[in-house]
Amino acid sequence: MRCYYHPEKEAVGICKCCGKGLCPDCAADIGKGLACRGQCEEDVRAVVALIDRNIQLAPKTGQILESSRKIRSGAATFNLVIGAVFVAWGFSNLDHLGFVVILGTCFLIYGIYGLMQARKAAKDKPPA
Repeated sequence: MRCYYHPEKEAVGICKCCGKGLCPDCAADIGKGLACRGQCEEDVRAVVALIDRNIQLAPKTGQILESSRKIRSGAATFNLVIGAVFVAWGFSNLDHLGFVVILGTCFLIYGIYGLMQARKAAKDKPPA
């Protein structure tokens, strides 16, 4: 790759802002990236600061896994409750016995499956 500003020179890197190839004379090292000297330096500093801030604000892997397990457990519990309601309603209202009981049974089975998956995820949790 050639330098955008000096086509006769070989590029040593790419500007993190505009993506142009830069030779050693045109490249300004911003620490975590290169910038076009005198043109893109402030923009690259802003991009690096934004990336650093996002890394600090991002939840850790353990927090994501714990949150996912809680959501999965909550959804499974909801399915169990809805399944029980449908099964009870199906047996109390004999006009809709077949369909409602089958629907309730499906919710119950899916709820049990969800709880088993949440329990398995809790056991497979990586060490913090």
